[in-house]
Amino acid sequence: MADRGPTVVNTGGSGAGWAVAVIVVLLIVGALFLFGGDLFNGGGGGGNTDVDVNVPNVEAPQAPSGGETSAPSGGTATPTPSGGGQQ
Repeated sequence: MADRGPTVVNTGGSGAGWAVAVIVVLLIVGALFLFGGDLFNGGGGGGNTDVDVNVPNVEAPQAPSGGETSAPSGGTATPTPSGGGQQ
């Protein structure tokens, strides 16, 4: 018997390629709707969010003025060194 060429057996497609393509298309459409559409702002125009935050007024504590310290027993006030350490 003589040699024959290669034989191709076609068993028919299972449709898995079409299923993957449909899933990819659905993911792309869902991403466009979610990130590009008006899903989060209720469908209104503009998409701007106006947030109004009311915070109470809190005053900062008063810092000592002039860098002077008072003497413990009624003495005169002496200025503190500018370096912050003892000399």
